[in-house]
Amino acid sequence: MNIDVSLSKVQENQIALAVSAAESFGAVMAFSLRQGGQSPEPFDSLNFSASQGDSQENVRSNFAILGKHIGIDPQRIVTCRQVHGDHIQMVDAPLDMPSQADAIVTATPDIFPAVKTADCVPILILDPVRKIAAAVHAGWRGTILRITRKTLEFMGATFHSDPSQLLVGIGPGIGPCCYEVDDAVLKPFRKSFPDAERFISEHNSSPRSTTSYHLDLSAANRFELTEMGVPQKNIHVADLCTACHKDLFFSHRRDGANSGRHIAVVGFRG
Repeated sequence: MNIDVSLSKVQENQIALAVSAAESFGAVMAFSLRQGGQSPEPFDSLNFSASQGDSQENVRSNFAILGKHIGIDPQRIVTCRQVHGDHIQMVDAPLDMPSQADAIVTATPDIFPAVKTADCVPILILDPVRKIAAAVHAGWRGTILRITRKTLEFMGATFHSDPSQLLVGIGPGIGPCCYEVDDAVLKPFRKSFPDAERFISEHNSSPRSTTSYHLDLSAANRFELTEMGVPQKNIHVADLCTACHKDLFFSHRRDGANSGRHIAVVGFRG
């Protein structure tokens, strides 16, 4: 099932893609686009990180724009210092300083876990029965470390969350069309991930006729969800490649270190 707004329906200056099913539970589940913000080139324009050279003032303005658009207080959005690991951080209030983690979980209404991406896959999770929300940052390292599976296991062990009752959104990330990888990625992926070859494709380029290998991170993490028991119908996927669509998405693979960052936000309104 795809997220509600498809590429063909994205409007000029639209701020985010949303999973409308979350609204029926009094929750928000949204993935920002790059348009409609305040940042100048090359971070134009809805950028959520100052680490690449944008100003803190611009980033704060962009948080305010997003908060107004999705109907939440931007000061209640909680991010983490992402390190491409598998640490899961519990939060119950805004943090003065982001913790080092790649997944955030909360049981507190009006706290909104969020992760920042520029090709990696953002995964948002809601347990509408127990009112638990989680945001996961899954790049190739996090995928190899099985961070999506570990987050569901954490929610089950801590809150007795039942995967069959979860609602999940998988946001835009680099697609297998553009995500060429080498042995530094393939070897650990094949060693760690079950049935790894189903997520690896071969591409032959002309006229050299050399073979390259591409990885489907979104499909791999969707596999983790279904293997844990999340029904296919409960998983909403934005099947959009960040590297392909420069007008809508930031991409580190495409633009290098000067790429801006998207944000993916989830949580229950108080």
